[in-house]
Amino acid sequence: MRFKNIHSVLIQKRCEEQGISCELLVPGDEEIFVLQKGDHKIFINRGVSPYVSHMAATISENKLATNTLLHSHGIPIPEFMFCTDLQQDARLFLEKHKPLVIKPFDTNKGVEIHMNISNQKELEHAFLNVRKVSSHAILQRQAAGKDYRILLIGDELAGVLLNEWAYVTGNGKDELEQLIETENAQRETEGTAVYDRNFKMLSPVPMEDVARALALQGLNFQYIAGEGEKIYISYCGNGWAGALAIDKTEDIHPDNLQLAKKIAAVSAIDVIGIDLRCDDISVSYRESAFAVIEVNIRPSMVDHEYPTEGKSRHVVSQYLDYLFKKAHHE
Repeated sequence: MRFKNIHSVLIQKRCEEQGISCELLVPGDEEIFVLQKGDHKIFINRGVSPYVSHMAATISENKLATNTLLHSHGIPIPEFMFCTDLQQDARLFLEKHKPLVIKPFDTNKGVEIHMNISNQKELEHAFLNVRKVSSHAILQRQAAGKDYRILLIGDELAGVLLNEWAYVTGNGKDELEQLIETENAQRETEGTAVYDRNFKMLSPVPMEDVARALALQGLNFQYIAGEGEKIYISYCGNGWAGALAIDKTEDIHPDNLQLAKKIAAVSAIDVIGIDLRCDDISVSYRESAFAVIEVNIRPSMVDHEYPTEGKSRHVVSQYLDYLFKKAHHE
């Protein structure tokens, strides 16, 4: 059986290594796997835990409900509002809390997330694009800091990533346009060996994001960066926007880990990805600016296994161990 999706390949190979039978429920459809070890049979949807409740899953898919739930438990959440149209309250919210992030309230994978919204024109443009994929939008104060992802499996820390924004490095002679074209071309052609397969791990950076990031820095495509000068070409920490995954698992402060475990408990999600912004994950949230951006019920495990930089974490094996350990005790 030859899978197309990198998650599927990792699950299949780790099952082989751990003596677990792994089959597709529907041949050719990589959504649902049937795993069996001894007397225990488990159905999984890649990284989604089979033990999470329907209500917890429903809340996690609704960003407004998730924000409201976490806020009610004292979790640091940037100010937000639910928006069905651009009435006066939305415009006042922009003036009070800009820059904003505008995003759909019920989608994932970074679809139509618009950042650094600072004026009415940008607000209208972002809102219209969000409405293409969702009936409602969430307006939220854009938190300062770097983008991090914490992965918990069964209340245990599995990995921490710094999702560094995409950048290019100057050489003192080429314009940014050339450097960006070269970077995106490499991302399109270069891959990472995953067992006997080769997968592209870094997404090309969308040119709309590039133009926006350069404008925020007062730069244009003709700018010539100096030797070794680092220029960010996106301010989005989402992998679909080209962010790099840097392992920071050993750096997390104990307070931040305890907060992550509280979020998992409040959300009632046992395998959870928590996206947050702070300046340094090694500094306690009690002592620095810290904002939870999102929780994910189907967290990607690929970047923890194959980070751009840092130590590889065998989180898929940890996930499978957890599933059957829990099945054994139920």
